[in-house]
Order: sequence, then structure tokens, then C-alpha cells
Amino acid sequence: MPNNNLPLFVIKKNLQKSSQTGIFFDQVVTKGILADVCQKILGINKFNVQYVNNDYHDRFVPKGYNKGRLAVLYYGNDIHFISFSEKDIGGRNSSIQSVPTAFNMFYLTNATHKHLHYYFINQTGNAQTDYQILMYRLMKTIGFKFLNDDIALSQSIQAFSSIDDIMNYRRQTSQRNQSNNSTYITKSERRKYDIYGKTYGANKYETSLMCYALSKLAKAQQILTLYEVSEGDLIELPEIVRQIIVDMGNIQIIPTDMQLERREFAEHNSLRSPRYIFNLLEHLGEKHCAFCNCKIPEIIQGAHIWPVSQIKNTHSLSQDQKLEHAISGHNGLWLCENHHKMFDEGMISISSDGRLIYADNLPSSYIDFMDETTATTMLPPEVLTDQFRFYLSQRNISFAN
Repeated sequence: MPNNNLPLFVIKKNLQKSSQTGIFFDQVVTKGILADVCQKILGINKFNVQYVNNDYHDRFVPKGYNKGRLAVLYYGNDIHFISFSEKDIGGRNSSIQSVPTAFNMFYLTNATHKHLHYYFINQTGNAQTDYQILMYRLMKTIGFKFLNDDIALSQSIQAFSSIDDIMNYRRQTSQRNQSNNSTYITKSERRKYDIYGKTYGANKYETSLMCYALSKLAKAQQILTLYEVSEGDLIELPEIVRQIIVDMGNIQIIPTDMQLERREFAEHNSLRSPRYIFNLLEHLGEKHCAFCNCKIPEIIQGAHIWPVSQIKNTHSLSQDQKLEHAISGHNGLWLCENHHKMFDEGMISISSDGRLIYADNLPSSYIDFMDETTATTMLPPEVLTDQFRFYLSQRNISFAN
């Protein structure tokens, strides 16, 4: 580092795809942008900048290309990690790819005076969808300071105050946007939070960021478990991310590879495997009883349409086919404990067109209670997929016999 009184930016000039695109970091983040960053952080706009190659490293900057859009600013005893947005915002995770990397570098450094920043480049595209705002709020929660959000966004970014605050925000925005998430948070008991996070592709950025924020917000009596939802060979989050999550000390990590699912399927008839719960969340959304609209996650369960015990006794299927049916998100409904028990006992059933049917000859006191606690007697069309109807027909055949 030069021995002078000016701030110094150290920047890896090679982006991930620079060799293919011919676009390097100094073409995206110009000296004018760096001057503005320096002014906003330090109150001065004079600086030195050192563009370095992939093999450069120091105690704060690791080897390798610029894994996103990152700059490190040294001044006095302070070190600043600055992550930049895309200029042309594309995919929903595309402008936060450098954010987990910046946090990793920040977290792992032993510097006493260290800071995290985010800077919006003059961009095209929508920088404030519900999803983008969620990401910004998670960033704020883990310590990012936004340098120019007052110019780039029409609303101020607020950190989350609790895990339930994040869950409530997700619940509210999911009503406007039904697209799949990379992570889901739900409760299985009063103080037990289960996180289902995808580990593959760009999804790992959301999972990493979500876990960092949840760990920051976790209270001593809260129990958090991350179930890593794998695909193919990508069965775990990057090693450095797992290392930090473990070091933060609030989240237990459990991989959900298919080997674990096969073992769970072989040992239990009432399958409640992580993969099954994740698939229900993907297909049905957040936990809510299909018949009474209860949204208390601790008492909502995943109820199989075609029961696991019946699937196991279907001799025409291979073991892998049986498992596929058992964990399918189309082979289930979210039901409260009451409606789940009634469903399993045959007190209620579902017709092929999705209507709720009471069993014959139920005592009048049963019917009175069921009427009082049943707000919905018709499943919505989006639930009645061809796969769901198949599982329903298999259930009804089995119960008829």
C-alpha cells in the first residue's frame, strides 16, 4: 500500500466473464464513480486506485477474479468493502452477487475498523421490486450502509427487527408475487425456525444472505435449522459460507441429499422429510390450512394425499419411483392439526373436483364443530393439478377398499 495520505482503492480488474465479454471493472466503475464513493464515505474526493490482477492478494483481498463488483478502500486504520449494483439490472439475484462475497471478506477480516457499503450505479431495469427490497433490507440487517439509495430508490431501506419481521414481510409480498423463492422460513414449534435454502446456481446468494441476517437476529432461546436443498452434485453451500454460518453460532446445517431422503422413506410411513416440506412450500406457498385458513405455522402440517404407507405397498413401482411420489409437492396439502386428523381418520375427504366432503353418519356434535372450524370447502384451481388428481384417485381407491 502506498505510503501517502490519500485513500487507496484496490480493485480486481477482471470480472468473472471479462475474458468472454471484453468488459473490465474499470470500464464499469469509472474514476468519477470512485470519486463519488470516496466523497460519500470519507468526505474527500481525491484518492489513489490500484487495479490488480487475479493473482494479487493481501490480508483483506483474496486471490481470484472479482467475484461480482467489489472494491476495497483503505484509509488510515479503516477498511471499507464496497459492493456495486449492476448497470443493467437483469435477473433478480444479478445485482447482489458480490454482496455475500463482500460480507464474507468483511466477516473474516480481523481489522478493528471495518465497514460494508453498497453503491447504485446509474442503472436501467427495475431496482426496487418486492424481491430487490427484500435483499436490500437483509443487507441493511447484516450491516451494509447504502451510499446513494436516496437517489436510486423511492423509499428508504429499513433493517429487519426480528426473524418474525422477515417472515411477515415475505408473507405480505408473496400475495403480490407467486414466483418461487430460493429460501423459505417457517416454524415447526414455538421457538423452532426451519430454513429451506437452495444451494445451486444464483439461488445460493439469497440463501447465504438470508442465513446471515437470520443469524444476526436470532435470540438465545430460538433454534434455527438450515436444510440445504440440493440439486445434482451441488449438495451444499460454498464452503466459506457454511464456515461463516457455523461460526456465527445460531444455525444448525443439515444437507438434504437424496441418500438421506431414501433412508427417511425406508424407516417411516408418516414421512415428514425436509425435501417433502420444501416441495410443498414451492407448490403451495407458506403454511396455511387449506380448509380453515389457519396461518399459525407451528400447528400446520404437510398432509399426504396418497399416504406413504400405501405408496410403499404399490408393487408396480420401483423404490425411486415410490420416493418420488412420496416427496412430491403435488401429493399434499397444508392442514392444521384438526383437519389433518379428520382427513387421516376419513371424517373428511376430497372429491375429484376439489370439494370437501363429510363422511356419512357422523354425530351431529362432530358436524357442528366441523362446520364452525371449516371456512373453505373447495380447493383453489391451482392446487388441482393433474398430479394432485392422480394422487387423490389413488387415495380414494385405497380408502374404498
